[in-house]
Amino acid sequence: MDSQAPIRVLLIEDNPGDRRLVQELLREAISVHIQLDYADSLSQGIQHLKETPVDIVLLDLFLPDSRGFATFERLHQQERNVPIVVTTGLNDETLALNAVQAGAQDYLVKGQITGELLVRSIRYAIERKRAEQKIREQAALLDIATDAILVRDVQNQILFWNKGAERLYGWTSAEA
Repeated sequence: MDSQAPIRVLLIEDNPGDRRLVQELLREAISVHIQLDYADSLSQGIQHLKETPVDIVLLDLFLPDSRGFATFERLHQQERNVPIVVTTGLNDETLALNAVQAGAQDYLVKGQITGELLVRSIRYAIERKRAEQKIREQAALLDIATDAILVRDVQNQILFWNKGAERLYGWTSAEA
């Protein structure tokens, strides 16, 4: 990440008080330059993402046009390549776990967020997403290799089986 370029953040939040709070928390973080845009609803946020590239989305789960975990699911289906950090007033461990397992980069409870925590979460989310993309690119390169490539763990379970291995041995990766 270029230290001079601003981090482009889209905050999808309908509560003006919570928007101001996030704005103030990010303003406290003088170590990083953040360009913050807002959307008041999920549909407005999705439209914004179609028109303007962002580095990360801060998403409230309870919006005028979407409520609960479905809010995250709808946005994540539309925008798989943009890291999403859920920011909500619900301190619900099950919901947090479900969101992270479904692809959210983090789950922050509004009353517990500090400027430092928010900036750290944003930076880590962006870096994790970049690392995931790099791994996908490397896996794609391994898949187009003509050589058979397979990876096993210490229990001899196959973790990776490329297309070259499928061609050479005749088993799909699922069969192997």
